[in-house]
Amino acid sequence: MRKTVILITMLFIAIISLQAQRGGGQRGGAERQDPETMAKQRAETLQEKLGLSDEQHKMTYEAIFQNQNKMRDKMRALMADRNREGMRSATEESRKNLDKKLKEIFNEKQWLAYEKWRKENTPTRRRGGGKSD
Repeated sequence: MRKTVILITMLFIAIISLQAQRGGGQRGGAERQDPETMAKQRAETLQEKLGLSDEQHKMTYEAIFQNQNKMRDKMRALMADRNREGMRSATEESRKNLDKKLKEIFNEKQWLAYEKWRKENTPTRRRGGGKSD
């Protein structure tokens, strides 16, 4: 009986450890969304925050979606090489490229609102960190 309890306990600990390593569970780790879902959510947020027309929304979605696909492929290669500096520079380059496309889509007022929104919604703030309240 004692061996069974020890075995079950060890199995339970192993399962919890694996879940924690994979970022699994309902609260553990940030879940990665597919590029299409992420692009849709972000385009909808920008439409709401910036007052984009339906045509601008469609163009914004396409720009974000294409950017995410390119970035995902690039990051897979860099992660395989464990190239942190390359990942950092690729992220920055990707953001600049997306901003360039969005600047062509948005009017001047929307662009200024986007820049303000982006500064107020850095990735750290979106995850709930970095609050200075």
